[in-house]
Amino acid sequence: MNGSQARRNLIALQRGEHCHDYAQVLIGWRGRMDCEFNDSSGRLTNGTAALVPASASHLYAGLSEESELLVIDVSLNDPYIRALEQACELKFSETLFQRPEFITLDAAAMPLLDFAAGQLRCDLERVSTLVSCQLVSLFMTQMVQLYSSVPQLSWGSRLATAELNQLIDRRLAEPPCNGELAAALNLSESHFNFLFQRKFAMTPQQYVMSRRMQRAQFLLLNSAMSLAAVADEVGFADASSFSRAYKSCFKQTPGSVRSARRPV
Repeated sequence: MNGSQARRNLIALQRGEHCHDYAQVLIGWRGRMDCEFNDSSGRLTNGTAALVPASASHLYAGLSEESELLVIDVSLNDPYIRALEQACELKFSETLFQRPEFITLDAAAMPLLDFAAGQLRCDLERVSTLVSCQLVSLFMTQMVQLYSSVPQLSWGSRLATAELNQLIDRRLAEPPCNGELAAALNLSESHFNFLFQRKFAMTPQQYVMSRRMQRAQFLLLNSAMSLAAVADEVGFADASSFSRAYKSCFKQTPGSVRSARRPV
């Protein structure tokens, strides 16, 4: 494919596997569709998107009759795309399309979906080159803006583990919610949750709890703090709720740990 194009794709309940020799941006518009790559997967709904590198094989499955995508087929050899790369000072094959990614569009970009869908009406057999070029430019610009606004440590399906741990450890007494963690890493909450599950194979709150329990174990073994004080230190309202959580994690009560340790 020499030229890039924008189009609508009614997936409905179809499923299958394919790959293309060009990159794609798959944007959820109506309904839901699951998309799976070799080492990642995600669900496309209104406003979520998948960045698909050239030749990246992927499975897809529409989950409702109205499931429909807005698709941007991106030829990296397209002179217009090359001009856009030069203007943005980005090589798309090494940034946006380095690996499969799932992202969420900004709220300000959401009205563009209905506008694009209207421009790509299904009853038109052929979209004009001018309209297609306009929409390719519109959405590729949005992708570049998202990429440029997110710290590079967070883009590319990577989470900064050390930074994340510092955020959590500073808030053990008042554990942060998922939205606070996502905002601190400049990610949407849905994108953060997806990246987190893929990296740690657990939910963010399960991970937060594990950090709280690790700190509690350290204090039980290395301090003279009372059980109530340890409970308060790691964000529990009382010693009994702390004891239940600790036993669930370590299969023993805090009291038994304290009794069995060497004197401090």
